[in-house]
Amino acid sequence: MRSRWTRLLPIMLVTFIISFLDRTNIGFALPGMSVDIGVTATVAGFASGFLFIGYGLSQPVGGWLADRGRAKALVTYLMLAWGLAGAAQGFITSDWQLVIVRFLLGAAEGGIFPAFLVIIRNWFNGQEQSRANGMWQLCYPLAAMLSGPIAGYILEATSWRWLLIIEGVFPLLFLAAWHFGTANSPAQAKWLTETDRARVIAHVSAGRPASVHTEPFGSAAFRAQLKRPVIVCFTLAAILWNVGFLAIVIWLPSALAEHDVSQVAVGWLTAIPYAVAIVALLTMTRLADKTGRRWQICVAGLALAAAALLIGSLAAPGSLVVTVVSVSIAAMGVYGGWPVYWSIPPSILPPSVHGAVLGAVNGIAVLGAFGGPYIVGWVRDLTGTFSAGMVTVAGCLSGAAVCIALARIDRAALRPSLPVAPEAADA
Repeated sequence: MRSRWTRLLPIMLVTFIISFLDRTNIGFALPGMSVDIGVTATVAGFASGFLFIGYGLSQPVGGWLADRGRAKALVTYLMLAWGLAGAAQGFITSDWQLVIVRFLLGAAEGGIFPAFLVIIRNWFNGQEQSRANGMWQLCYPLAAMLSGPIAGYILEATSWRWLLIIEGVFPLLFLAAWHFGTANSPAQAKWLTETDRARVIAHVSAGRPASVHTEPFGSAAFRAQLKRPVIVCFTLAAILWNVGFLAIVIWLPSALAEHDVSQVAVGWLTAIPYAVAIVALLTMTRLADKTGRRWQICVAGLALAAAALLIGSLAAPGSLVVTVVSVSIAAMGVYGGWPVYWSIPPSILPPSVHGAVLGAVNGIAVLGAFGGPYIVGWVRDLTGTFSAGMVTVAGCLSGAAVCIALARIDRAALRPSLPVAPEAADA
């Protein structure tokens, strides 16, 4: 039973940290790119967002494969692909090459997220999933916290090209640990004894509503789930949430660099909001599992984040201290509520389409991931400051909170699924 927490989740955590480093290191490489190949803030924002077009297109496919019991193999192949694409970023010589490589990197990484959500559903019951998602989704603040110092020291010693190449090699080095250290489900975990395997399977099954197991897989079932009001609101919230998520991650280093501090100082200052976010994430996920108030916790976190960014941008936009404090408070809500948010679907979706639906939801949600960095970059070029962009991000986070609140009003969200006739489901 303990190996779920001490073996499986740490490997998932490190795997996603590596993917997150490759996805966000462009924020640290941008100053050097601007000098060497003339990349503007608008182009960098577009390339950062365009990664998520590839990321979104591959999400439903990754979720579908995970639903069919192929999550582990899928991630194994994707780690190889994104390692090569990540390292290739260090060899670009023009704007269009940057955009293409970022797209390929996103396509290679896209299937990981729904695959991990399916693995969590297979290994943990409903009373554990917020904490389990929180454990591996510590990757977001932890990777962001580590990426600053790592990037700062690499840039001090080498160049932006070597930063991208070195971090691109990380998934190739960790490939064996993933392949031999994980399993799609307890039934396939070779490290479990027969007794432990039976205990884990019984424990996970006991924590699921019986009705969740009744709906068969099929295109009609998939479409029916996507049309449910609660899923529509859930998707809109993810789009708006992603605007804030990626805008902060991509542009925080550049916003701090405006205060005329060194690369190493930017790296360490960037780590502060994410260190705060780690504490918030652990607290919010534990509270969600203990109280069952996942919807309310998400809304409260988003409202706090929006208020912090708005007040920080309007109160003293030129202050380094205000920037760090406001973004730190915002990170508490944005990161702390994210794993809680993704712990809601197992209670409202049948397992036969769980990964496919969430892959589609997150695939659509990357419109926000595409738009966030681009909008902030465009506003930065237009106004000469990141403050106006952060006000826009605050508005998007407020909208996400409203969408989640509206989804909760849909009382059908309390029921696991909508009935679908067997003949329709097989269509």
